[in-house]
Amino acid sequence: MRKEIRSEAALHNGNFVLLCILFFLSGTAGLIFQVIWMYRLGLVFGNAAYATAATLSAFFLGLALGGRFLGNASARFRRPLRVYGLMELGVALTALLLVPGLEFYEMHYAECISFLGNSKGILLTMKFVFAALLLILPSFLMGGTFPVLAQYIGKNRTDLSRRGTVLYAVNTVGAALGALLTGFYLILEYGVGLTYYFAVALAFSVGVLAIVLDSLSTPTTIVQKTARTAIGREKSAQGPSKLGNLQFIIVAFSSGALALSVETLWTKMFAQVLQNSVYSFAVILVVFLLALGLGGVLSHLLVRSRMGSNRVVVLLLSIAAVLIGISPTIFSAATDGLEYVAMGASWHTYVWTVFKLALLVVLPPTVVLGAVFPFLLKAAPITNRSAGDIVGRLVFFNSLGSFVGPVIAGFILLDILGLWNSVKVIAVFYGVLAVWVFFSFYGEKKIVRLLLPILVIPGILFLKNPPLVRLENDEKLLDSWQSSDGVVSIVRESKNIQMRLDNFYVLGDSESFLVEQMQAHIPLMIHPAPKRVAFLGMGTGITAGAALYHDVEKVVAVELVSNVIPAAQRYFSPWANGLFQDERASLVADDARNFLLGTNEQFDVIVGDLFTPWHAGTGSLYTLEHFKQAKKRLGPGGVFAQWLPLYQLTPENFYTIAATFAAVFPRVTLWRADFSPTRASIVLMGQEAGAQLDENTLRRNIVHVIGGQGDPGKNHMGGLFYLGNLNNIRDRLSNVELNTDDRRSIEFKAPILAQQANAGRATYIVGKELENLFDEMSDNFSRDDPYLSGLPSDEIKFVEVGALYYRYLQHVGEGKDEKAKKIRDQIRSLAPGFLKEENKNSE
Repeated sequence: MRKEIRSEAALHNGNFVLLCILFFLSGTAGLIFQVIWMYRLGLVFGNAAYATAATLSAFFLGLALGGRFLGNASARFRRPLRVYGLMELGVALTALLLVPGLEFYEMHYAECISFLGNSKGILLTMKFVFAALLLILPSFLMGGTFPVLAQYIGKNRTDLSRRGTVLYAVNTVGAALGALLTGFYLILEYGVGLTYYFAVALAFSVGVLAIVLDSLSTPTTIVQKTARTAIGREKSAQGPSKLGNLQFIIVAFSSGALALSVETLWTKMFAQVLQNSVYSFAVILVVFLLALGLGGVLSHLLVRSRMGSNRVVVLLLSIAAVLIGISPTIFSAATDGLEYVAMGASWHTYVWTVFKLALLVVLPPTVVLGAVFPFLLKAAPITNRSAGDIVGRLVFFNSLGSFVGPVIAGFILLDILGLWNSVKVIAVFYGVLAVWVFFSFYGEKKIVRLLLPILVIPGILFLKNPPLVRLENDEKLLDSWQSSDGVVSIVRESKNIQMRLDNFYVLGDSESFLVEQMQAHIPLMIHPAPKRVAFLGMGTGITAGAALYHDVEKVVAVELVSNVIPAAQRYFSPWANGLFQDERASLVADDARNFLLGTNEQFDVIVGDLFTPWHAGTGSLYTLEHFKQAKKRLGPGGVFAQWLPLYQLTPENFYTIAATFAAVFPRVTLWRADFSPTRASIVLMGQEAGAQLDENTLRRNIVHVIGGQGDPGKNHMGGLFYLGNLNNIRDRLSNVELNTDDRRSIEFKAPILAQQANAGRATYIVGKELENLFDEMSDNFSRDDPYLSGLPSDEIKFVEVGALYYRYLQHVGEGKDEKAKKIRDQIRSLAPGFLKEENKNSE
């Protein structure tokens, strides 16, 4: 019997390296799955933080149940390695259920909304249940892989702790590789679908190879019986240094809850200084996972030391408390008081700078807190449980902590305490946990040794918080709100009031109220009778409020960041035209895509806000699928208007969005909201085939724009804002790749192009690029443009006047007086009295 056991053990030693490779690849596949689940479920649930929380919660619940059930059952597996292989095959196959599941959800979501109503709590519960149904099988199997492998390697407590920490480390480092590949390469090059099927193939391959590896070994019945007894016999020799059952449960649960909580908070912290694209978040995730893997390595070294388990746990928890507590201070110092990171750097320099910042701030504390979970393999209480059962219980309680931790941090702590104090609370919890574990072992016998961890707690609490919003010398912070959606702030600069999200993302300001109003006026101006209007994105509320100047019956403003609504109501009401009091107005805190998917209402006009293209999540608002969904919600003769900030778009970005838009709407025209050469905002106006600009409609609606000033019966001058028909540049769009939910080129290319533009290696559509675009659009406009064919010639001329007026202002701004004079003469020839009498209205 001993020879048989030694032979089996030798075979295990020989196969362990191969097993580590398989578990490494399993971690890679698992993280790719998780990232894609977040992408796909985020689209149909909405990109709001609550939907993300529902998805993550469902995932971790599956891990917890899988770890507990399969860990408990693993002692009965005659060939645990083969079972592991079958589980990986099961992960691959059950992951394929995502596609038909999402199709079913999208098909019936509107019916669910009609049946359940718009209660946020009920809808969140429904989304969680649906996410759980989609993810429960693959995540359940994933949760059981580590316990089942522990049963294979854990003949005794020493083997379990030493080899278990190695498996944990390689699996987590594999997950870091998966995050790196997915975030920086796979989706960009191959799209979401192929990336997902790659993960399916990888998991399937791991399963097949594990079964092949198992076929090279012999059944382990004798070893497993011996394993259970061997772990039990260690009680007399090592029992005093082990954690008790209650301590084990609380530390396992807390390590999951606190680690995921602080990662959530660090992500919000980094959002204050980063571009906040998909790449910025990918960097943080990669470094966090890499640090957890290194924590596994540290744990492996600690397992081999002679230090008592209880002392190691106290030490890890205490150091984690200190490093987490000072992380905001280090972050503030490294970013020079929340300065924007690497604004003018090249793309590769920017990414490396973000990596260095994450390595400095996130890596050290995460390595320490990441060592707690695997070290519990050694510190777990001595029982007669099998190795798989011990690890299963560890996974169960740790995953339950991961299930509740981010929700508490993101939706309770942030709302109540704010970002910096929430980080302190997590650090203090680590300190309190260290004190509790220490005291439960030694009581009052070594009370002096408690002084250090006890002093750490008030030290963290009294540490000065960094600034929340970076202000220049002439700026004053009026107010701020913090939540899982980010930091919304109101900043006064001289006479201007500005609304910001996460420090540098400007949502609107009082000085731009005329331009913001035009973003509503222009779409409503061309519709014969705009009664029901929806705005996807509210910001300051100035744009949606301008719609109330028209003869509308209902205005719906949808805003993703919930705190934007009270901020706008408190500070921008004077410019919002009664938006927050008018009975015709309805404010909805929701994701734009989720709103369109869930409503059965038909609108005459739908207006998409100026979404920053490189901001994480906004790329989905420029996709083919989103434009199609918006088209479904339009009534007969409806208009969909998508505004574009040209000063944040490169030509490649613009042509991608324009081509995608034109693939949905047969008639696309372009209009301007202003005449700025440096901050131009234009709109893609989508209508049904054959739509034409109607003179009577313009004359009737212009009254709502000019507020009764001027004489609309004489001329309406609506053509001033017309740029041209998209047909004029069809040739430029013919070979452009469309932006889809699968091939999300805007979300993944816009951040790169934007950073290159910041570094001077690419160009935004400003200055000469803007002039070139306008020249392209204006070719053959006038009488040859079918969209203008219903207007008389004395009205069409104002299209040319608008183009000339843009050049006139450009030359005036550049101090080119002679060129400005020549254009002024041309304008006066076409429209006598325009510059003198109607300058204010056109601006």
